[in-house]
Amino acid sequence: MVAPFLSTIPGAKAQTAADRLTFVVPYPSGGITDMAARALAERMSAQLGQTIVVENRPGGGSRIGIESVQRAPADGRTLLFTNTSYAVLPIVDPAARYQPESSLVPIGVTATYGLQLVVSGAVPARTLQEFIAYAKARPGKLSYGSSGLGSGTHFAGEYFKALTGTYLVHIPYRSTASALNDVAGGIIDMTMDATAKTLADAGRVRILAVLDARRDPRLPDVPTAAEAGLPDLRFTSWVGLLAPAGTPPSVVERLSLAMNASLRDPRLQARLQDMGMHPTGGGPEQMLKQIRDDIALHRRIVAQARLRFE
Repeated sequence: MVAPFLSTIPGAKAQTAADRLTFVVPYPSGGITDMAARALAERMSAQLGQTIVVENRPGGGSRIGIESVQRAPADGRTLLFTNTSYAVLPIVDPAARYQPESSLVPIGVTATYGLQLVVSGAVPARTLQEFIAYAKARPGKLSYGSSGLGSGTHFAGEYFKALTGTYLVHIPYRSTASALNDVAGGIIDMTMDATAKTLADAGRVRILAVLDARRDPRLPDVPTAAEAGLPDLRFTSWVGLLAPAGTPPSVVERLSLAMNASLRDPRLQARLQDMGMHPTGGGPEQMLKQIRDDIALHRRIVAQARLRFE
């Protein structure tokens, strides 16, 4: 049954199975971007009257999935659901030969969230300042995991090192979920993630700070990095949708309207909030501005902190 909202979306109509949409997530299943994509797909499918399939295409710090969408027909059937690393990856990885501002067409930001600085239960530090002191006393002997070269978590980890004068060995993974699992297993010492609450509740990891301007409502006792004495360590990330370049404006508008209508659904809002996300919404213009702001910010940080990516 086609949702009543379809009558307000230009060009919306009932679709056959052959016209299903695909959300390409450039990370493995289980991470926060994947979970957000699946939550949005469920509600947006009802809005559009189309089946939406979430397809994970990890690799290359998200480059493999991004490039697959670049090559897809510009008909609005294959979309990229990604995060802030889309804007950052070309800055730090020469192999990422796409232009964030033009290679894909923005549809809209779905939600924003702050990363968490997570350490293994084997690490004795109980506060952010204790962890900094612990790491400084062991240069090159501690490690942190990211979701791949040039990912937001990689950038956050390197920025943490630059701000604190610590040296942690970077271990790239294919997803934040994999890195978090190895922190829980004591294989690596630290990661930046947004899905660690369950493991923290079980005592397997410790969340020392939230890298956002405000505390995570799920973690009322965990300070922001600024409250913990590191005000410059702030990473508010986003997740959202993009389409291949050349997708007709009418199709982009239809998809953006459906995404924003989905975000007004209290059930989707609750699911995103349970992940520590803040439902955002907005159209292509706002998302393009966000991408441009991210590029400018990360280039400035790279220059100022003289970061080198392994």
